[in-house]
Amino acid sequence: MKFNRIFIALALASVSFTACDEVDEADRFKELEKIESKRTVLLEDFTGQLCTNCPDGHRLIASLQEQYGENIIAVGIHAGVFGIGENQLEGAVGLMQPEGNEYAEKWGVEAYPSAVIDRCSGAIKTTSDWSKVVRDEMTKPTDLNIELSATADDKTITITTKLQPTSDINGKLQLWITESNIKSFQIDNGSNLMDYVHNHVYRASVNGTWGEDISLNSNIFPELTHSIAIKDNWNKENLAVVAFVYNDKEGVVQAAEYKLQENNNILKSK
Repeated sequence: MKFNRIFIALALASVSFTACDEVDEADRFKELEKIESKRTVLLEDFTGQLCTNCPDGHRLIASLQEQYGENIIAVGIHAGVFGIGENQLEGAVGLMQPEGNEYAEKWGVEAYPSAVIDRCSGAIKTTSDWSKVVRDEMTKPTDLNIELSATADDKTITITTKLQPTSDINGKLQLWITESNIKSFQIDNGSNLMDYVHNHVYRASVNGTWGEDISLNSNIFPELTHSIAIKDNWNKENLAVVAFVYNDKEGVVQAAEYKLQENNNILKSK
């Protein structure tokens, strides 16, 4: 098939890019002593389906999530020369969204995989540093709690965000949709896998590429409602909502995640 020839050619060519940094075997799964978590940490994983070493970053994230549970939220942002757009290649489920390249440019991502942690780390291309930065961020106190919930019917996701600050906070509220358990192409250490499972993939922003301005007053708890239409190529049972408040001074102040299926908030059709 013509598509297969083109696709494999692109896949093989991508292996030669030097920007796709390798992950040292010894650095993939390092478990440190348990700590008291004082916040939920957001890890933006800049990745791509044509990046041969990016699955090593995925596996490292999985190990961090196993260690820290709900205290770490990962979002896979497909971008750059290693990303495949939704309609870029016939027959391929492309996972790159237009915003991905905007985010990559903002944080100066030059190598894949790279992580931006709590939007205060810059782009970290050395994966052996990811664990330490996550750990350090987790020990920082925060003046904000986020209570997040959502429901989904056949057409729409409705999101409720309760913000509970203990001090005055100015910044932006960002709401994202992510999807897990997407089976699609991925190069994994030189192997072309057609049914690789992609998790926590960035799918859309609910309230603009960079979120919306928000001004919070100490001990006043606003409750906000947003909605977004469900796209035809999303599986709503695998969707999650990610919310975070950030500003230029502190980076991410606090983050939260709400998984629709896990919380039994998928409405049945009448």
